[in-house]
Amino acid sequence: ESGHIPGAVNIPFSELEGRLSELPSNHETVVYCRGPFCVLSGNALNFLRSKGIRSRRFEGGYREWSEARSNP
Repeated sequence: ESGHIPGAVNIPFSELEGRLSELPSNHETVVYCRGPFCVLSGNALNFLRSKGIRSRRFEGGYREWSEARSNP
């Protein structure tokens, strides 16, 4: 509800394990959350890496991404 990066797949952390098949295996997965202090993206990152999925965390959140796009 608070924002969605175009092309991103919204998977709540509580559903992540059951939806791993939706993640592309040939690309790195980038996790993000509401903002830089949201712990869910860190939890998702640790979980994905434990499953051998190449991933990294976007340090900001949707708001930071949106602001960066608006102010190049």
